[in-house]
Amino acid sequence: MWLLVALLWVVEVSGEEELLDRIVAVVDQEIILLSEVKQRARLELFQKGKYAVDDSTLRALEERILDDMIADRIILVKAQNDSTLEVTPQEVDRALDEQLSRIRREAGSQQAYEQLLRKEGLTEKDLRKRFRKEVRDYLLKQKFMAKLAMKIRVSDDEVRKFYRAYRDSFPVLPERADIAYILIKPKVGERRLNQVRSKAVRLLRQVRNGANFAALAEAYSEDPGSRRRGGDLGYLERGATKWPKFERVAFSLKPGGADTVRTPLGYHVILVEDREKDRVHVRHILLGLSPSSEDTARALTLLDSLRERALSGEDFEELVERYSEDPAGRRSGWRPVEQLPKVITDAISVLTPGQISRPFKGLAGCYLVKLYDRKPGGIPDLERDWDIIKEWAFERKLQREFEDLISEEKKRLYVEVRWDGHITKPLR
Repeated sequence: MWLLVALLWVVEVSGEEELLDRIVAVVDQEIILLSEVKQRARLELFQKGKYAVDDSTLRALEERILDDMIADRIILVKAQNDSTLEVTPQEVDRALDEQLSRIRREAGSQQAYEQLLRKEGLTEKDLRKRFRKEVRDYLLKQKFMAKLAMKIRVSDDEVRKFYRAYRDSFPVLPERADIAYILIKPKVGERRLNQVRSKAVRLLRQVRNGANFAALAEAYSEDPGSRRRGGDLGYLERGATKWPKFERVAFSLKPGGADTVRTPLGYHVILVEDREKDRVHVRHILLGLSPSSEDTARALTLLDSLRERALSGEDFEELVERYSEDPAGRRSGWRPVEQLPKVITDAISVLTPGQISRPFKGLAGCYLVKLYDRKPGGIPDLERDWDIIKEWAFERKLQREFEDLISEEKKRLYVEVRWDGHITKPLR
């Protein structure tokens, strides 16, 4: 996510007036630029929804960010000097692939992603080249921090001392559940598919025979946003939607032309009212492909058979891996009950630890849930919540180790701050 945010922020601020840049800190041979600090400050304010702050608040934020960046550069220098750490080109490529895939998903479609890059005068090759060093440095720092964390051990006595010292400041824990679930999305059967396709063809025939498209859209479309406007989607540019097939058909039609197309939303009857060089004025009628009661019944029957297999001794987690259409269904430790979908909280409310629910329907599909265990919410209890308190104690100890490391390296490495154009905080 870090690279995605960085890229989108580069795009967001690329049109702004360029800042007269200068070095504000040096860590060994690594430099920190004023523009980097100010960009991070703007990004942090943007993420918090703060678009205007007074000068003193902004200065304090920038100084805190600069301190964080100095610590970050120190870790990078330490990692670069650690001969046991290596980041391979293949690891960098995989990380770039993952981040660029996220950017494509955020853009909505491949076409929208390419349009975003073209707008900024970039290609994917440019993007990979621009971020390659940043990705490598990030992975190297991650490996260094993982190595540091591996050295940390928290004894039972340390957990108890941590609990006694900080229990008055612990947050109230929510009710938690240890669960796994299988989600099956009912597949639209051939019968339902033929029904919707036939209806789309009948409506297309009426449109081509001169029927009023707006009236048909108001009567039949299942798109609530455009139905009230007679199916009017306005002018669409290439890459503006998530559905390339929809765009291909729309841009293939002349003004007055109509056709049908299927997308994940269902069948569309499309009418092009006007066409310019890079955009078309489109109306559509959406006929959704919601599963029939027969389709839902098939999914529930499958889940019922999986339940019987689990009750007969098959590992429920293996069944989740094999059949669930939602990766979040995997068993992943304690989850706050308040953050679970309501259909799941309702299902586990009547289960005791170790039980498996009956199959049931939800908005996303059909579910089968196993409750492994649950814990009540409230003030953390040392015995009941030992694992989470130990995790907090570990994080505290790791943070102290990190702070001690940064403090020692500031004495050893060449570190200086040039915040106002001169050295205001010599740290060597």
